[in-house]
Amino acid sequence: MKRIGMFVVLGVVVVAGVFAMLSAIFSATTHNVGRVSRGPALETVYATGLVEARERRVLKAPRAGVVGRIYTRSDGKTLHEGDEVTQGQPIVQLRDSAREARRSSAKAELDRVTEQLATGSAFRNAFEMRIAEAAQSALDESKRLERLEQQGVGRGVTEDAIAAARTRAITANERLKTLQQDRDVALANLQAAHKTAQASLDLVAAQERDDTIVAPMDGVLLRLPLKEGEFAASGAELAMVGDVRELIIEADVNEDDIGRVRLSAQVKLRLAGNDRSPVDGRVYEILPDADRATKGYRVKVSFEAATFVAATGSKLRGSTRLPGDILAYSGMTAELAVIVSMKDGALVFPRSALSGDNTVYVLKDGRVAQTKVVLGLVNFSTCEAVSGLSEGDLVVTSDVRSLKDGARVKAKESP
Repeated sequence: MKRIGMFVVLGVVVVAGVFAMLSAIFSATTHNVGRVSRGPALETVYATGLVEARERRVLKAPRAGVVGRIYTRSDGKTLHEGDEVTQGQPIVQLRDSAREARRSSAKAELDRVTEQLATGSAFRNAFEMRIAEAAQSALDESKRLERLEQQGVGRGVTEDAIAAARTRAITANERLKTLQQDRDVALANLQAAHKTAQASLDLVAAQERDDTIVAPMDGVLLRLPLKEGEFAASGAELAMVGDVRELIIEADVNEDDIGRVRLSAQVKLRLAGNDRSPVDGRVYEILPDADRATKGYRVKVSFEAATFVAATGSKLRGSTRLPGDILAYSGMTAELAVIVSMKDGALVFPRSALSGDNTVYVLKDGRVAQTKVVLGLVNFSTCEAVSGLSEGDLVVTSDVRSLKDGARVKAKESP
């Protein structure tokens, strides 16, 4: 009895499985569809790029070091990405533990030398007193020699006495000249020491300025990748400041395609997260040199009909709105279709309908027929059908890889 019951259960399971399999085979699946229509066919050059502020500056570390300080805003809060900054405003400072010691040493030396160079300083007075004494001694010896020479030899004055007086006068004058030269050399050395100390102090100040990264323009702090205490290699990015009131797209076009791209060419743009109709742009600059690694040429594209909406209480922060209520933000990825050729009145269909080997699934009377299409102009949203399709045909545009010729399909959306 138990064995019979087990066979019954097994049979039910098998029947249910077969029924499910047959349902899956013969029941209709739901798919999006699109209609083949007449319209402009576009040939495009495809590229990917990033939305950027047209005016922006990347601020890099002048040397390897640790981030010692991230400055604060006027309200005392630490700066962070998205904050407004003004030209010259400090953002980040690299740490230099020995800077204060070098500053103090240079300042002390400068003060010492300045004090000695000052008129009436103890250093100057000591020299002047010795020079004055030597000058008086030289004057006395010169007068003594003069008196002896006037008396003449034979009047109680010997030649040896005159010679000795002359030697003392010469010695006293030489000593005076030596002291004067020593004073001049000492003052010259002090002047040199003053310049050296001032240069050392200026160097410390210059190093501090170099280590203090300031905003080069009025704008928004777009990136602040490091935190206090983190290490920055020489040349590492410390911050990026940009004017987000005008956004553009920068993209690299392959060297095989760049020859077909022209200035002022119209561009169809699709931003990340936007599945609606592409927005319009226009090429306004093509950089003349390629990236040696990627073999790509940088192309800059402006948005058409973009509007900047300032945030409340701000002139620099805000959002860029595009037609269709699409928002563009700095750093957003974008797909670009640069139009290089256009044909009006062509037979076109959604590119999402295209499957392998240039075939599409045409929906008619609830079933699909896999149809080969001869393609003309193609871009990332539409394809031109030179042959294989007729105006008004419905083509499946979603999950086309799961379909097979003759499969039953239910349109998910009305064309």
